[in-house]
Amino acid sequence: MKGLAAFLFCLFSAAAATASSAAAAPPRERIVLLVDEIRQIRSFPVLIAEQLGYFRDEGVDVTVMNTRNEEPYMDMLMDGRVDAVMAYFHHNIVQRAAGKEIEAVVTLGVTPGMRVLVADQARDKYKKPADLKASRIISGGAGSAKTTIANYLVLAGGHKLDEYTRTGTEGKGENAKALREGKADLIVAPTPDGFFYEGQGAVTLFADLTTLEGTRKALGVPFPSNTIFMRSALVKEKPEVAQHLANAFVRALKFINTHTAEEIMAKIPADVRKQYGDDYLKVLKEQIPMFANDGRMPEDGALGEYRVLAEANPKYKSVDVKQTYTNVFVDKALKAQR
Repeated sequence: MKGLAAFLFCLFSAAAATASSAAAAPPRERIVLLVDEIRQIRSFPVLIAEQLGYFRDEGVDVTVMNTRNEEPYMDMLMDGRVDAVMAYFHHNIVQRAAGKEIEAVVTLGVTPGMRVLVADQARDKYKKPADLKASRIISGGAGSAKTTIANYLVLAGGHKLDEYTRTGTEGKGENAKALREGKADLIVAPTPDGFFYEGQGAVTLFADLTTLEGTRKALGVPFPSNTIFMRSALVKEKPEVAQHLANAFVRALKFINTHTAEEIMAKIPADVRKQYGDDYLKVLKEQIPMFANDGRMPEDGALGEYRVLAEANPKYKSVDVKQTYTNVFVDKALKAQR
């Protein structure tokens, strides 16, 4: 009995010590990251960071949320319901012009991840940006990334923005019909929509903006696209949040740029891959070059995008583009991983 009592005493003492240790352990910090359509191919880097445990390795709990139509993302960011947002860089310029101080702390994409296609009936007329005067380009809404690309190309060709006609998108079927019937000359097509239009046999490539090389050729500089941005006040108040995200995404970019498309695809959850069915690998291969980056914002790319946005809307001219991003956290992450 004495032996049993001693055993039970030791057992209870160990349990008590474990409970005490658990109670004394500080809770893991929680970071909420809102993603602009997590199932879209442009968002796959966040899945890589999540699936490979890069968030967990930071000692924090990162909750990844998808955008909600009924909840404006900026409202959620500004009132603190989310800590960071994964979306295109132009939001930082647009929102700063509206008085909302946000900044990109990681730059993931450096190309638009799009192809500009010219209708076969117009390809002899429109061969380069200098030819785009009087062209009709399908690019969607005035503030969309696709329209920014159309504007960029027109300006790069030496024209004014009122010297071409932008048309909205009516769905892929109607867009293809407009191109075939001569009602439109070009279309800005994000991955994987370009495959659809080419499959219709009515278009050819005007500018390949899926690769960094093609983007530099058409625009002259990189095009910052997918970024991780936060409220500037939170960056100052809790820089560790920005650093955790920078550390994880720098690792994700390194993985993306040092592994094959097949190896990357193996890390993507099956329920996400099924959105593109048997074409997922084909779509992924076209999107991977968008992330040929180490996480830093290219200064010339940010300035170029700002100038195009300001030309389209004078209210953006008041924005100091250098306040729309920082490379401090990515530089620290890169230094630590050498």
